[in-house]
Amino acid sequence: MRRIPHLTSILQRIFVATAVLAVFLLPVFTPDARASEPRWYVGLSVPVMFLDNSDSVTSGTSLGAPYSADATNEFSAGFKVSGMVGREFGNGFRLQVEGFFARAEVSELSYTGVTTDIPGAGPISLQGTEIPVSGPADQMGAMVNVWYDFNEGSRWRPFIGGGLGFVVVDWGGVDYEQGALEASVYNQTVGLLRAQCAMIPDPVQQAGCNARVPTGPFPRQAVPDLSDTDTVFAYKVGGGLGYELTNHITLQVSYRFFKTNQLEFKGRNSLGNFVNTVSATTDLQGHLFEVGARYRF
Repeated sequence: MRRIPHLTSILQRIFVATAVLAVFLLPVFTPDARASEPRWYVGLSVPVMFLDNSDSVTSGTSLGAPYSADATNEFSAGFKVSGMVGREFGNGFRLQVEGFFARAEVSELSYTGVTTDIPGAGPISLQGTEIPVSGPADQMGAMVNVWYDFNEGSRWRPFIGGGLGFVVVDWGGVDYEQGALEASVYNQTVGLLRAQCAMIPDPVQQAGCNARVPTGPFPRQAVPDLSDTDTVFAYKVGGGLGYELTNHITLQVSYRFFKTNQLEFKGRNSLGNFVNTVSATTDLQGHLFEVGARYRF
């Protein structure tokens, strides 16, 4: 059979190029004898954090009138700093203890689905309101994580895993107009009560009705201080890719999804004969895009 010179030349070049590439990649995919040995490590990661909008419920009693509202918190992009100590078991699994601090700015707080009770009229719906808000919501916590590294012994090692732990959420740095929701409920309720009184044809009865309607601005001291912190259970799942730069140093990029249990913040005080209460429940969930490094001993 006659050979085609041009094709033969191409095949020879491909063979040579493949051989050269194999020589250069051999150290990357050749198992390291030490990689299968159990080893301790420490690490650090600095991710960008994106919190999802959180839906919450605010309810309570103000000046004897119960109220409830659905709230939405919006967040700007935040950050998180994590330090960790872990153990590689030599079979792909890693057990890790992590401590972290995270912060994200609250950019918007709006209330919808506002309801209250008016004597003689029962539950009614009121207009929602948006409250100017600024300042950081902080998180501090600890987790126990389990990761599994693929490609044992290779320099490039994808991994997956997750963790369980607790987080302390602190809203003390968030600046907003406390009592704005209660004031909105009060003002709208007073307006509705006066409208009811205006529909009474008898002047004497109308005057008696108006006498029972509160007068003056909403007393802000009727709003109890809301607690700033709550400690709840949290979990995360994710994966990433590690690169063994040296026998001791591994660089990594990863994605994590995390979520907390329901957070609850409460307040209670007294004003005259009234006991005023407030409760806000919400949760946090978000996404982390991390860059980090691990040092093995």
